Amino acid sequence: MLLNLLANGIYAATKKAHTNTSQLPPTLELTTRELGNAVEIRVRDNGIGIPPENRERIFQPFFTTKPTGEGTGLGLSISYDIIAKEHHGTIEVDSHVGEYSEFTIRLPRLDHGANKRGTT
Repeated sequence: MLLNLLANGIYAATKKAHTNTSQLPPTLELTTRELGNAVEIRVRDNGIGIPPENRERIFQPFFTTKPTGEGTGLGLSISYDIIAKEHHGTIEVDSHVGEYSEFTIRLPRLDHGANKRGTT
């Protein structure tokens, strides 16, 4: 799940660095935060950004903006399924074209206390 987000972030930041006169090096940030009953993971890059018309489609299977042979369009779809369906979490994206993309994942904590196993 995180590997797909990290790989996409590296791709976007590197693409911007190669096609832009920006003096900023490609950057990828991964941060975590404890939210009490959940944990939050943020993945942010300083890449090319995601155009508004693509944001609603990025989690759909087989949707990709990468050239043929460089992407299958399954990475974010699989990540979404793992986060939302398997772990009952959420994934959101914030992006500004030419500046950054940031994915925020929130995963609920599971109670692994003794009472859940039938002991006291």
